[in-house]
Amino acid sequence: MDARNTFASLIMTVIFVFAFGTMAIASDIAFYVGLFQPGSYDDETMAADVEQMINDTGHQFNDIQQFGDADLDAFGEWTDANSADGEVDIIWLPGQINSALYPTFNELEDGSRAEKWLDDGNIIINTADWFAWATHENGEKERNTHIAAGFILDQDHTIILGAADTPMDRTAAGREYMPSIDNGLLSNRPVYIEAFTPPWEVTEIFGVSAGEAVADVGDVQDMVLPAGVLADPVVACNTETGGCLAIISQSKIAEVPAGTYRGIITSEFINNWVFGGGLTSVDPADKLAATWGDIKTK
Repeated sequence: MDARNTFASLIMTVIFVFAFGTMAIASDIAFYVGLFQPGSYDDETMAADVEQMINDTGHQFNDIQQFGDADLDAFGEWTDANSADGEVDIIWLPGQINSALYPTFNELEDGSRAEKWLDDGNIIINTADWFAWATHENGEKERNTHIAAGFILDQDHTIILGAADTPMDRTAAGREYMPSIDNGLLSNRPVYIEAFTPPWEVTEIFGVSAGEAVADVGDVQDMVLPAGVLADPVVACNTETGGCLAIISQSKIAEVPAGTYRGIITSEFINNWVFGGGLTSVDPADKLAATWGDIKTK
């Protein structure tokens, strides 16, 4: 084969890889292991979950880091270095944000590292408590409140709701990508599917509210919502940037099955959805258009 044919073959291979996602792009992951909201996690369980995720998914990543509250400068530097490196990288949060990613008390409503991370096509996975609501990095709760999630995604502030003890039925996507999800798992901070607006879309629903729920957000209290409009676990993605926010078991620790449950189902999400075809094969518009009757559960 001459040089021209070799070069043409290489170009076609690159086009094929990018078009069909048949080869994994090198990725990195960071776990934020700082202080968290009491009741949403405990030290032993979080450490075990992180260990589970590293053991189960470590083969997918070139670089694996853990950052605590004493390491926030290094965390910020790592985030900057990985934001626009051409890879799909992941940050995992234990239900708490920190000032390296999003300045406390909403001091930077636009242009935070967390927002840039998503705008550069990366992924944030949040578990336990309400995404971006608060930080405990200084030893006590400092509140951004529910509006932080909306600022980071440039979305309405109702994209996450408080809906205590809301059972989530596993969907067909849940069975396919996260088979260890318990049917009827309770969520306290579910995603409000209908609140998302373009370019963000709810891309994949792994668990969806089976019945009527009562929800709160900010000054709006006692919203009565029908079945099928709240979700957890769920992933929403920006159709323009490719960035994704995955909400996985935003629940009280007492309502989560014993052992490394969160670690297991998050590992399944990473292995089966992020790297197993879900990230590249999902049609977000079709997912949003689905009705409760179309989302098959078990």
